Amino acid sequence: MKFEDKIDIYDDEGNCLAEDLPIESLSPMHNSYMIKVLNYIKSTAYIDLKKLEAIIHSGQVGYTSEERQNEIQMPWYSRDWEIYDNAEVIAEKIKDKVQVLKDDEGIIDFLPGKDVIVVTVPNKRIIASSSRNCAYTITGVALMQAMSEIFNVTPQTDPDGCGLIKNAVFGRYPQSVNFPPNNALTCLLRPPQTEEGMGYGFKTINLTDLVALSNKRTFDAIALTAILEQAAQFEMGNAIGWFERYHLLGLAYQGFNGDNLLLDLIKENKEGRVGDVVKSLMQFAFEDKIISWRGRRYPHKFFSDYRLIKSSDYAKWNAYMVTALLAACIVNVGASRAAQCVSSALIGFSDLLNYESGFDPDCGRVIGSALGLNMYTHSEIGTGDICTLKMDNENLRHSGFITPCLSAALCLDSGTQLKKPDVSSSMYFRLKEQISLFDNPLKKLAEAAKGVKL
Repeated sequence: MKFEDKIDIYDDEGNCLAEDLPIESLSPMHNSYMIKVLNYIKSTAYIDLKKLEAIIHSGQVGYTSEERQNEIQMPWYSRDWEIYDNAEVIAEKIKDKVQVLKDDEGIIDFLPGKDVIVVTVPNKRIIASSSRNCAYTITGVALMQAMSEIFNVTPQTDPDGCGLIKNAVFGRYPQSVNFPPNNALTCLLRPPQTEEGMGYGFKTINLTDLVALSNKRTFDAIALTAILEQAAQFEMGNAIGWFERYHLLGLAYQGFNGDNLLLDLIKENKEGRVGDVVKSLMQFAFEDKIISWRGRRYPHKFFSDYRLIKSSDYAKWNAYMVTALLAACIVNVGASRAAQCVSSALIGFSDLLNYESGFDPDCGRVIGSALGLNMYTHSEIGTGDICTLKMDNENLRHSGFITPCLSAALCLDSGTQLKKPDVSSSMYFRLKEQISLFDNPLKKLAEAAKGVKL
């Protein structure tokens, strides 16, 4: 065991789920529940049969943006294939092609209504792959072969139909890097070729999808977002060596309500004022001896009576700061029921805390990112809308502790966003009802942490 830190995990009602857990048991390297979530997310694809059928019936394939879905209209290439009516046959053929062993289970599932096929690529294929491409490639090629067999499409019988199938599934790729937006074949993570840097894979997910997978339960969304965010930080190398404890403490306190700090801060500041959260944070940190006064006289005490503060454990002090940051966003957005104020809460909290203590959450990376986020959402977009953002958005990528705040804000929003989760991520609300993996994540990761042997 590298670190001596131990922590208690609480749920959103203040019930203790586990006591004295080593922080390493909450690492994506060790926690079996976190590993299961990460494996599912990177190995599972979804095929919307009704959308695929509509594309093929209309001949509208290869569009490059949501605003230009009508840019390509080729009805003379359309086909009257009944894809939705053949859902069972298509699913069975995909399973035969994707499975590695005959007894592979859990590869194919349907969402209620059988209009969406859920394909989980076997772990053997993931291990034998250099990346997570196979969720797209293997599923997509298996789907195209299944359609070709069912509808007798070959270069000899229907050469144009071959091109139609390819473009209906993959769009203009590889002529263009991206697949069509709202494509019939999707994954929770974006295609790897669209990543802007090494290790960003787990951050290529829509925030609204995480809100849907948590069914708008705030603490569940925070936990799922924190798992993906910190898994990406490990993959990028940001949470290695000197900074591993820094990220693990931030994950435990902010993401998993460590020592019930998050809930205590929320309860103490239910009036919704960001400045009150700063005051409570300072009080808690002094009581827990995370921070202390530098001295009573100049230069540690100024002529204005302002006194400098020090911390002997900056990693833990940062964990307290980012937890209070999240609490400030929750009470502020909760008071307004409008997610667009979250960027202002991020800026205001960081600024006030800096004046009060001389410290910034995440070494100043939060306020820098939040200023860019505020400018982008309120000036360039002009609506304050954060539902369009992915976790690797250029305004979010510079800190590993902002995205849980945005997920919480979207859970508390009362419908003010243009592309609210109920519309843009409706399929994942249905997925949440279908599988139990994302139910009670705090309870499951706490149970998994108890079984970690270090």
